[in-house]
Amino acid sequence: MRFTSRRKFLHYASMTSLGLAAAKLGGCASQNTTSQTSDASPSPSSGGTIRVLSWPGYEEKDVVGKFEQDTGIKVEFKNYVGGEQMLQLVSQSPPGTYDSIVADAEYLPKLLALNIIEPLKKEDFPEFSNYVTAYQDMPLFYDKGNMMAIATRYGFYGMAVNTDEIKPEEAADWNLLLSPDLKGKVSMFDWYLPNMGDFSLAVFPNRENPYDLTDAELQKVKEWMLKLKPNVSLISQNFQDVTNSFLTGGVIAAPIGDWLIQNLVADGHDNFTAVIPKQGAIRWSEGATIMTTSKNKDQAMQWIKYMTTPEPQARLANVKASKCQVPNLKAIDLMNDDEKKLLGYTPDAKSTGKTIAEVKTAMTVPRRLPVKQSDKVWQDIYNEFKTS
Repeated sequence: MRFTSRRKFLHYASMTSLGLAAAKLGGCASQNTTSQTSDASPSPSSGGTIRVLSWPGYEEKDVVGKFEQDTGIKVEFKNYVGGEQMLQLVSQSPPGTYDSIVADAEYLPKLLALNIIEPLKKEDFPEFSNYVTAYQDMPLFYDKGNMMAIATRYGFYGMAVNTDEIKPEEAADWNLLLSPDLKGKVSMFDWYLPNMGDFSLAVFPNRENPYDLTDAELQKVKEWMLKLKPNVSLISQNFQDVTNSFLTGGVIAAPIGDWLIQNLVADGHDNFTAVIPKQGAIRWSEGATIMTTSKNKDQAMQWIKYMTTPEPQARLANVKASKCQVPNLKAIDLMNDDEKKLLGYTPDAKSTGKTIAEVKTAMTVPRRLPVKQSDKVWQDIYNEFKTS
């Protein structure tokens, strides 16, 4: 994956309906009629500065502003786009540069191998009991029984469709993407991990770990991908390109899920939706860590504790960069009705007593790294798919 700069990333978001839609919901959050105020406040602090390495969104004022105001601690963010770029930034920086990394769950084993993050204690996080079960028991956040990261947000890579052209029930099967009727009408966000994870599930449905394949099984996934390629008109790392492909009508289906489609819906385009196919789909997850070389561990821990509380969780779910789900269920109470509807925190018509987000969480599995092959083997197959 080639990496864009933080400036380009945020530029793409702000120049499209992604940014515009999120700004609308962000504005709603500040109105008395749409959001409550959390009673939880960070503990007093003598101030100081911490540095956090994260995906975009955490630095937005609605998310971090109250923490800085209440504690006097300034939080400086360095944004990355993609796990490999995160590892590059860490390896190229002197020890002590960062106090915390908010990492994709599947890259935690690589951070553990570098011996640069330290265990966390569940008892230090009172809000952990309010977490959705999937993120209390998230295997990738643990190592030998020790919690190495605490979840901050997550989301889904399901099937996104234009409902003027494709019925939601038709989208409930990954094999729809192979239909001759979709020739030249499929787009993709350019990253091998989520795409190949979803395609693995298309071939081997409902596997607990779709990245754990034998060489023969991986070959079958490759064959499925090569069948798909004639239908693909766009593979881009640029959010604007993928968004515009839907808005212009040239593309009507994509394995991108909620994180892009929810921005379009929020901007008034209600002819789009995202569905989890019957074979399952990939779920991305992020978690906050403490660096072993941090000189500001107390302040970093205060920030991480704060990020697990309802108010910043509710705002993090609606940042300008992209929409997402959050693990603290109490955050839902602080969202307005439009936010709840957009993020799936409303009753699922087919599952009594469950929300749409709960059902999607149960139907998805965590994104991981390849198990039986190297990263490069999977990347080579993906690159062959792109150039075929």
